[in-house]
Amino acid sequence: MKNILYLVSLLFIVSCSSKTFPDSKWDNKQWTVIELRGIPIQTSGSVQDAHLIFDSDDQEITGFGGCNRIFGPYEIGKKSTLKFGEIGATRMACQNTAFENKFIETLASVRYYQQTGGQLLLKDGEKKVILKLQ
Repeated sequence: MKNILYLVSLLFIVSCSSKTFPDSKWDNKQWTVIELRGIPIQTSGSVQDAHLIFDSDDQEITGFGGCNRIFGPYEIGKKSTLKFGEIGATRMACQNTAFENKFIETLASVRYYQQTGGQLLLKDGEKKVILKLQ
């Protein structure tokens, strides 16, 4: 009886672990931006593409915005909710930062996610896809 109680307790603890959230499957994967607000983004297949990398243990993202390294917290919740905290960035001088600024601005608008196939779809409060990552 003690063993059964121990096993049930262990299963309960594991089921409540943050590792049961979908973001644990996103760990250390480079999610490259392929579409921003309905506009396809040309990619090169390198680390120089705009991308995000999730760290589910610390609930933080790192990535690249096209010119600067970006970083910040995120919170994932029930019913496929996802919200990014304040996104920080390095301050390298670049000729065109318009894309990067739009990318960071779009991250601030994210409220939901959907993973389908090999894509991560990030959606706004109206559940409209505003960012596609692959």
